[in-house]
Amino acid sequence: MAPPPARTAAFDAIAPTYDASRGGPARAGIFAEQLAPLLDPAEPVLDIGVGTGIVAAELTALGHRVYGVDLSPGMLAHARDRLGARVAVGDACRLPIRTGSATQAVSTWLLHAGPDPRAVFGEAARVLRPGGRYLVIPARGIRPADDIGQVVTELEDRLDPSGTRQDGPDFLAPLAAAHGLSYEGAASERPTTFHVSPEEMAAALAGGHLFTGAWQVTETDLPLVEEACARLRALPDPELRRVREMADFVMVFRREG
Repeated sequence: MAPPPARTAAFDAIAPTYDASRGGPARAGIFAEQLAPLLDPAEPVLDIGVGTGIVAAELTALGHRVYGVDLSPGMLAHARDRLGARVAVGDACRLPIRTGSATQAVSTWLLHAGPDPRAVFGEAARVLRPGGRYLVIPARGIRPADDIGQVVTELEDRLDPSGTRQDGPDFLAPLAAAHGLSYEGAASERPTTFHVSPEEMAAALAGGHLFTGAWQVTETDLPLVEEACARLRALPDPELRRVREMADFVMVFRREG
């Protein structure tokens, strides 16, 4: 089954700039440090949605043997530079992996980006052995709860009324359980502090980019985005940078049986 053309093309298009727009090696190194203590270094790691391979490369540097699958040939061109032949084109919803052949799998910033999470969990459950674990770093994480965060979170919820881009435990745990993957909780929480003003956030939104990964704003979304930008610019001291706090964490799912 071929990967969905629209999703493939979207990620092919952003592949050249993807790493730089997501924090580069420094951010990838943090993700790898969060995942590594939860992985068995004696067993290979399957990276579902490996993308450019930047996180997988950092895990490799920490002593793990990582194999990756991604639907975007453009992203995988970068992953091959980092991982060699240990990557393959494949949809997370239909993995080219033998049933029951993996002991551990990871995904970083995948489940908000378009694939059906039910199908992804079904495939993860299929390829994992009983007792195997699937480690997921969500894109939304623990979000800033300041005045900027309230506006942006409300915007994202309004743009996604069916919740297809939700990737937190409350949404994902029941879907995973339906496929025999029990949610064991969050681990490796890593707080982050950064500085953004309401005006800077409004400019980013107006430029067509939302907080969560590759979510692109379309023309039909523009009225809601423009409303959110106006609300941001109407906040007190819109030019003043806020000290913003968030946290990334790892969701741990275990294959039952």
